[in-house]
Amino acid sequence: MTKTARVDNWQILRELGPFNSLKLLGSRVLSLDHYFVLRKNLMAAEPEAPALGAKFTLEPIAPCDVQSILDSLESLTAAEKRDVLGYLHFYQSGFKNCFVMRRDGQVAYMQTLIYPEQNDLIAKKYRTKFYPLKESQVMVENVFTFVPFRGLGCLQAGTGKLLDLARSQGYRSAVCYIRKDRIVSLNEFIKMGFKITRMMPEYKVLGRVWRDL
Repeated sequence: MTKTARVDNWQILRELGPFNSLKLLGSRVLSLDHYFVLRKNLMAAEPEAPALGAKFTLEPIAPCDVQSILDSLESLTAAEKRDVLGYLHFYQSGFKNCFVMRRDGQVAYMQTLIYPEQNDLIAKKYRTKFYPLKESQVMVENVFTFVPFRGLGCLQAGTGKLLDLARSQGYRSAVCYIRKDRIVSLNEFIKMGFKITRMMPEYKVLGRVWRDL
């Protein structure tokens, strides 16, 4: 059995290097961001998603994918490294419904689908960041497209497939959280039928992170 590489806070700091680690730690001393909360009715008519072709496959993440992602970090900016490592840490903290899109054996895209059955885990680890999910609601989180595959429509195609999966399982709505300055992601989700329901601040003070839910 292949052992899955583990991602913890110390590895995140090591991968970022001394300068970017200090920037990250500094931002956790005192900073303020804003996030949009977006929701989508899964029962409404769907906009047509881009077709990526048979070479792209979307499947649950595997141990070899984690290692492949870690091996690809050098091609990313410091901010992107921080995001990807955070997403892997999120997956390894118990949110196991992480999916990857592959092409020719390379990880092109990753995204997590969260179910209401995981509300206990949300309450335990992320109660200051996410609302608990309603019984018929899912959440999509931690979207990332890797550099060689940008501009191909991975975000719309991948999100569309995960929402199709949730819809087929009887879920009726979806929610996501997007930081205010992520304009591209925000526009893409709005194209997919998500609607902004509110904007909320996220505070970071002395290592503690919380949103005004």
